[in-house]
Amino acid sequence: MIRHDLSRWPLVITVEQGPASLTDMQAYIEEWRRWLARGESFVTLRVFADAEALVHPPGSAPLAKQWLNQQGEAIRQLVMGMATVVPPSGYERLRKMNAEKLFGVPAATFADVAGALGWLKEHVYEPLGLVLNARAMGATIEALLTVKR
Repeated sequence: MIRHDLSRWPLVITVEQGPASLTDMQAYIEEWRRWLARGESFVTLRVFADAEALVHPPGSAPLAKQWLNQQGEAIRQLVMGMATVVPPSGYERLRKMNAEKLFGVPAATFADVAGALGWLKEHVYEPLGLVLNARAMGATIEALLTVKR
């Protein structure tokens, strides 16, 4: 299940729990289109709550590639930074992926939410003169994690 919270815009928080279906991935791509269509700069914090959430559903790779080809320029123009939190079991493998090179924006992968929020604060928010309320962000993430599937 994939859930989003935009109440702290320009931060978009996405929490993924359990396996995603191809329909879930299509909906996720559509959400990204909406965010980019706003024409406003934003930051993403994506939290994979468990190892199942890291598994890509069959058929999702071509969708993701097409989306990136279509939206790459808008991502580079509008996304101020991307932080991704993965479960400890996937951290070593995924931290080596160069999301910054792939998307063309500041990006990093973390094993915990605190690390991701600290990085966003230091590398994205503060240089732009923005304030990141880590406690409020953490509460939002916890609320998304407790939503029933």
